[in-house]
Amino acid sequence: MPSVHAHSDKTLLFLEPIEHESVVLDHLHTIFERKIDLKTFKLGAGDDSFHPDATIFLMNIQRNWSKWSPSFKENAGAYFLKKPQSFESISAPKTLMLSNKTIRGMHLLPNWVETQNFSIEWGNGIDSSDSGWDSNRVLSCSKGTTCTGMPDVVDRWVEYFEEVWTSEVEGHGFTQPYGTETYLYDVYIANTMDNIQGNSDDITPLLNPGYLGFTVTYCDDELFNICKDNVTDAYSYIVVRGTIADTDIMKATAAHEFFHAIQFTFPTIDDWFSAGNIWWIEATATWMEEVVYDDANHYYSRVRRWLMNPALSLKSSGSQYAGHEYGDSLFVIFLTDVYLHDNDFVRYVWESQGAGIDAIDKVLSLRYYSDFESAFKEFVTLNAVADKSSIWGGYEEGENYGSAAITNTHRDYPVSSTGIWGEDAPAELGTGYIKFLPPDNGNNRLQINFDGSDSINWAAQLVKVKNDGTGYDKDEVHFSSAAKTGCFVVEEFGTTYGEVFLVSSILIEPTIAESMSYSYRAAINSTCEDNSANASLIQADDAEDIKRSETGNPRCFIATAAFGSSTSSSVMILREFRDRYLIPYTFGRKFVDWYYAVSPPIADIIEKHPPIPFLVRTALFPAVGLAFLLIKTTLFQKIVLVVTLFCFNIRHTH
Repeated sequence: MPSVHAHSDKTLLFLEPIEHESVVLDHLHTIFERKIDLKTFKLGAGDDSFHPDATIFLMNIQRNWSKWSPSFKENAGAYFLKKPQSFESISAPKTLMLSNKTIRGMHLLPNWVETQNFSIEWGNGIDSSDSGWDSNRVLSCSKGTTCTGMPDVVDRWVEYFEEVWTSEVEGHGFTQPYGTETYLYDVYIANTMDNIQGNSDDITPLLNPGYLGFTVTYCDDELFNICKDNVTDAYSYIVVRGTIADTDIMKATAAHEFFHAIQFTFPTIDDWFSAGNIWWIEATATWMEEVVYDDANHYYSRVRRWLMNPALSLKSSGSQYAGHEYGDSLFVIFLTDVYLHDNDFVRYVWESQGAGIDAIDKVLSLRYYSDFESAFKEFVTLNAVADKSSIWGGYEEGENYGSAAITNTHRDYPVSSTGIWGEDAPAELGTGYIKFLPPDNGNNRLQINFDGSDSINWAAQLVKVKNDGTGYDKDEVHFSSAAKTGCFVVEEFGTTYGEVFLVSSILIEPTIAESMSYSYRAAINSTCEDNSANASLIQADDAEDIKRSETGNPRCFIATAAFGSSTSSSVMILREFRDRYLIPYTFGRKFVDWYYAVSPPIADIIEKHPPIPFLVRTALFPAVGLAFLLIKTTLFQKIVLVVTLFCFNIRHTH
């Protein structure tokens, strides 16, 4: 059964109120499905591999509550539980005596248990199966003085949530959720409503089987159904699906959702909810699953899918596939288990003043004498060999992760200039992997040239895996100019090293919103000074850039001069066309060589005479448009376009 994901559409997560209210309501109807055959809810073990929670989507509705229209509030508000604060607390005396806590307000559902830290409630239609085992953590219940014979599903949730509290709050020192110094934390078991209308369990939540649970703040009746925009001082509650069959998934869900409740207490939580930062919310909640329940391993499937899409940004909310932010937990695991060997790092980031990459970088700098980009470069090189890394001091459970997906693999040489673009090209904080295998077992020298999009914050590294299984070595190109070109030489390719990976990443680069192309080429028994035709092109390009960067001027090419910046979208399109359609071919390389030779004086004239750039831009627009069509369309789309133009021409002629 395919899962529905609250994060699967990046635009849906951060909709502007009013304009897209119908879209948001449709998604709410999907999450809180009201027309479901309850028999379909019972999923087998393993069916929940990619099923997420809906926390981020629902919290963005709550946080923007004051911006929604009255009609939206009326419709959407029905999906959120409301618990007035004005009612007198009615927890059983035994709970008060043993826990020193009480419920806030009243129980909403007819069936409930109270534990040291939680009030867990459910409807009348729960699976009543009881194996005879009873949790000793139940202090009081709706049944009265005797709380034995509870359904197994209730006993399990009791055990798991109390274990999670002990680990996350007492063991790892995180702040307990808002209000729980006085009140029990509310958990509701969804999909446990009976089929009788008009009785006490009619408000039991229903949850689409595509979701495991969610954590969200209350909308209290005494506030006239207005949700608090400030998350940190709002009471929250957890809803879990009551039909999860796999106990490991139940454990992971409890750890994940309760950590969301903890996250809501930090003063910076609203900043973390911004579009570029929410990945940390889900990544650390997924990381906590592994910290609390090391043997549950529900996160394996999420990490494997993440490694299959390494070009996506670390900050992506998953427009290509659902769940990318959950797979970002691999980066958190790398930081805590491999790079820093300190689980407290996550708490330090949450407790810091600030949010996003800046907050992570600040903690790395002040406490660990490192920085974000250094850590990220180590991370992406390790991912090339993630499945083998446990024996080399890498991921302890790496054999269950797989390794980063490879874009191209080469065994035959030379490799002519090859461009990587589109979905295979990395976005900011994304990475591409190219694999090179030796042509034989001889003592070869491998030479690799890298050419990244100009003026972008690239990191180009090599991972050289040793034949004897003792580990790997790393190299990095240190770019000398804005041209972002560089050369590697690997000695003993075949004798010492059996695999070499070119690892190409874009580091922190807030100026780009899409992936950026790069190209590479390789040869055997060559050096960086002996690079044939392509090398002269790259060296000339690099030399010209050095000349211009010394005077602080932009690169002197006609397109750059006309459009005013080497990072202009039009220049980027022309550069990608060059890499894809010209450099791979002899004629194209000759044309580019000629263009580089004649363009500097022409570009100087364009720069020095203000009216000319406009005229040149106008003249170049058709070329930019043609290049865009060639690089951004599939073969089928190109054929359709040609046929359409041909038919139009015939019709126009007649």
